[in-house]
Amino acid sequence: MFDSSRYEVRQKVSIGTKYVVYEDDEPILSAKKKKFKLKEDFRLNDYETGDERFRVKADSILDVSAAYDIVDSQTGERVGAVKRGAFSFAKHTYQLLGPDGAVVGRIVEDNVPMAIARRVISTLIPFSYRIEDAAGTPAGSVGEKFSFRDKYTIDIDREAIDPRLAVVAAVVIDAIEEN
Repeated sequence: MFDSSRYEVRQKVSIGTKYVVYEDDEPILSAKKKKFKLKEDFRLNDYETGDERFRVKADSILDVSAAYDIVDSQTGERVGAVKRGAFSFAKHTYQLLGPDGAVVGRIVEDNVPMAIARRVISTLIPFSYRIEDAAGTPAGSVGEKFSFRDKYTIDIDREAIDPRLAVVAAVVIDAIEEN
């Protein structure tokens, strides 16, 4: 698990939003975000066994300034966190924090006109983010193609960013933005 540089996330909307993460076309994780929670707290489970693999918990009730801690449930190791950057209607930015809390990268919306259209017109308009390392060097991407069934691909430079952090952060961003 997490040996690849390409992942796919498929989302299904039901009473709660459900996610399945694929690595090389094989499902590896599943998650369900419960609706109407004051403080985000959700789990990503092993797709086959159902065992909890990652726990994500917001450090505050206010979504605008929350950091979402990502913990490996099997080892107790803090993988890192994802934190919303400066708020902008036109371009969302999220910081990727390493286990020690230092910024190791960013996930940045990279198509401003499409982002504005998505916020004003419809969330059916595909989203696109670039992943950067701490120095701002490109380290991957998160992209969606137009589809009635949410599906997006995460490409990551494994040497620059921990794929566990990038993949779980992408799911967290999707969940809090309700793409």
